[in-house]
Amino acid sequence: MNKYQELAIKNFFIQEQYQNSIEYLENILIDNDDNNLYKIYLALAYFCLDNEEYYQTILLDLLLNSSEFDLIVIAQKIFDIAQIKLHQQNISLAIKLYQQGLEINPQYIPAYTNLAQLFIIQNNLDSAVSLWQELILTQPNLIISYENLGLLWQNIYEYKNAIEIYQQGLNIENDNLNILSNLAYCYLKNNQIILAQESLEKIVIIAPNYTQVYGELGYIYLLQNKLNLSIELWQKLINSQLPMIDEYLNWYSQNIKSSSNNANSIELNRNLIIALKNNNQEEILINIAHLLFNQKNYFLAINYYQQALQKNIESESIYYHLILSLFYTEKIHLIDEYLNKLDRIDKEKSQAISLLINQKKSFNDQINTSFNKPQKYYEKALDWATKKSTDNVTYKKIDLDNILRLKPPKNSIKNLHPSFYFPSTIELPKTFVINTHNGFFYLREDEASSAIITPENYLIGDLSPESPALSPNHPDSHPSKHSIFQTNFLPPIKLIKGTVVVLAGLLNNIYFHWLFDILPRIYLLELAQIDLTKVDYFLVDNRTNYQKETLEIFGIPSDKILPLSLPIYLQASNLIVPSFPGSIAWMPPWSCQYLRDKILENKIIDNKSNKRLYISRNKSSNRRLINEQEIINLLLEYNFEVVNLELLSVKQQGELLSQAEIVISPHGSGLSNLVFCQPTTKVIEIFAPNYVYPCYWLVSNLVNLDYYYLTGEIIGSKHFHQLLYPDSRLEDIYLNCQNLKELLTNIIQ
Repeated sequence: MNKYQELAIKNFFIQEQYQNSIEYLENILIDNDDNNLYKIYLALAYFCLDNEEYYQTILLDLLLNSSEFDLIVIAQKIFDIAQIKLHQQNISLAIKLYQQGLEINPQYIPAYTNLAQLFIIQNNLDSAVSLWQELILTQPNLIISYENLGLLWQNIYEYKNAIEIYQQGLNIENDNLNILSNLAYCYLKNNQIILAQESLEKIVIIAPNYTQVYGELGYIYLLQNKLNLSIELWQKLINSQLPMIDEYLNWYSQNIKSSSNNANSIELNRNLIIALKNNNQEEILINIAHLLFNQKNYFLAINYYQQALQKNIESESIYYHLILSLFYTEKIHLIDEYLNKLDRIDKEKSQAISLLINQKKSFNDQINTSFNKPQKYYEKALDWATKKSTDNVTYKKIDLDNILRLKPPKNSIKNLHPSFYFPSTIELPKTFVINTHNGFFYLREDEASSAIITPENYLIGDLSPESPALSPNHPDSHPSKHSIFQTNFLPPIKLIKGTVVVLAGLLNNIYFHWLFDILPRIYLLELAQIDLTKVDYFLVDNRTNYQKETLEIFGIPSDKILPLSLPIYLQASNLIVPSFPGSIAWMPPWSCQYLRDKILENKIIDNKSNKRLYISRNKSSNRRLINEQEIINLLLEYNFEVVNLELLSVKQQGELLSQAEIVISPHGSGLSNLVFCQPTTKVIEIFAPNYVYPCYWLVSNLVNLDYYYLTGEIIGSKHFHQLLYPDSRLEDIYLNCQNLKELLTNIIQ
């Protein structure tokens, strides 16, 4: 077989022209019927056509008439085609091919790596674990098995299992930096601080230039009240990353300092870094205490605030945050001493804290007062409706497409982030509308917990979601775990006479949740033939311009809207509740089409797409690009235009995105408008290093977009970064510009 023939054959497999490859190979085999390479490609063409019988017949003949060397070559050809299918993200076929190849040559290690990753992407974690365990048994000295199996356990938060595997790996290669680093991370997550310290100290000895270890070890010393050692290591850390550090400081000075958007928390980060650079011990101590307070590590914050006071460092801010830390840790009996000192410095703040303490005491008194909260639950509204089966309850099932068909991001799947580990198909909950007399609706003040409660005081599980938004059928979202069963206080019930339609949900004023969790519920009302003119009130948020605009488009009369006055606990004479379109933040295909039909005209969607858009978040309070100007300068070379979507109406945002050829943006609500893009529009989503949430990948799957992603850089090290950004959802992002350039080069033809 010459190289041109082989290229032609492989091209048939790339183009999925399997029948053409069969005809081509059979013609060649007329004069070369003893050539095994032609035969294995012929067998593989039948295999890809799912013709198992022909494949097995040809393969059996090859296995019986080939030398050991020939078998290795045959297996390699199978792996080559498997690799093609892997790059094409034909996951099920790639898995089958790798499995076939490993049956012939079980010594080919790259196939194990790729096959395990494919299993993981399908969320078939048991098969991936079994694969690595099998390799450990057959080749116990192969260190890659311990690295990969340990990382798999680590990525799914099974830290004890990860620790066990990493320890086994160190018995084989005790200076493996990858294992030592991951082992330290798992020890920390498992609260085994001394063992984490020992692992990190080994790394310092083995690789003193591996500077990220200084950040992790410094964090451990901070937990152990060894601040001087932390300072010494963190100074080494920031000196090793001066370009990024200086960019961060300049970004604050030029873009954040004059802004009210989260400027105070970024100022704390900036002050700590400058204090470390200048070796200002007092400033370091104060800022460490404040950052620990922001991290809600109140016990440790108390320790460092008290150290500051012992060094005669006094300020209103120290006393105020120390008192709050004592309050949050239930050490109210220690507050008076500090409250008196705060009163001399800032009477307004001392009075505010006194009021907070009195409210806490009043709240504690109320805990002992009985109130009527749910004690039991129905897992599904259908269970309740079936059991009641009276005129007081009606349940209308709505049959819509609720199957998600998912493909992984188009990045190389070898390094796919764990947030994208989902099976290729997911079934979302069924949709319905329920109508009941005297039902209750509850929404917590932070809009992170809601409940529909029956007149008999049962929680209805599938109508009562809470944050965080978990994947469908996640065990932690089971109604038995609902926070309302643990609460000690509910607001007074507001009685509403008349018919109330509940459209309110979680996080109503976040554009993504508004589009995908709230608005599609109106479609369910339409399908259930609910006469909206006979509805007395709609309980729905209308505080923002985009809510007002879309409610008008979707036909909800403004004069019938019950405004959200949080917290809400109401009972209506007649309560109509449409289900959510799927699970919270997990939307079905029909909801996307509904939004497109309502907000845009089809003739707009059909326009030729040619715009290259970068959606900036520089007006937001979080997830901004620290080196945005550098990124914009690069994108201008590729003819991108920079847009701030919050300046546009919903209709204008939809029209703009419907004309996009490429969309690039940090993770944020602006990407909700991907729902209006044309098929095969290219998307590059930029994530913070510790917050990779797949909702816009999901939208991209539903409207058939080409989805890619990039993650930002850690500032310093994992736990130093976490100290700066204790809430990963709010992390600002430093993106390696070269990574973006390489991706653009690959995807722009």
